[in-house]
Amino acid sequence: MATGVRDFKQLYLDFYAALCYFAFNIVGDQDEAEDIVEDVFLKLLHGKQKDTADENIRAYLYTATRNSCLNHIKTSTRAKERQWQYNAELPAEEQAWVNQLIKAEVLREIMIEIDKLPGHTGKIIRMSYFEGMKNEEISEILGISMQTVKNLKSKGISSLRSCLKPEVFALFMLVYGFKAL
Repeated sequence: MATGVRDFKQLYLDFYAALCYFAFNIVGDQDEAEDIVEDVFLKLLHGKQKDTADENIRAYLYTATRNSCLNHIKTSTRAKERQWQYNAELPAEEQAWVNQLIKAEVLREIMIEIDKLPGHTGKIIRMSYFEGMKNEEISEILGISMQTVKNLKSKGISSLRSCLKPEVFALFMLVYGFKAL
């Protein structure tokens, strides 16, 4: 085992990046990989692996990282399975409530981005998609040409597509897009 803080610090500097890369290739998520590697180093620092000799430290670090990654995957899979099971067993009323909650959160995220759109663009998106108004009505209310309404609507949708997560944008278009057609 590394003796002293200076040796541990050097060991950390020598192996951290490589172990993070190694862990990332197993778990597929950079943040999770970094957390796993940090936990491995913490166990080493706190002496939970006292029988690790200096010459075996590389093997220990890679083996401990691999095992931690596999445990993480197993735990994550079980948690997802429990969540699916829980959702499947929810009474219909609760499922409807959960669906409404999800829809409300998605709508909140969309509205935040719509509020960031410049000029009349946000108003046009709201009027068209949420209030179901036609381009002619929007044109009259805002006092702008119908072509301007079409252009701003197109730019607004383009902006939303780029700033929203793809699944949120797809849900927006699925739920509200048909109302505006």
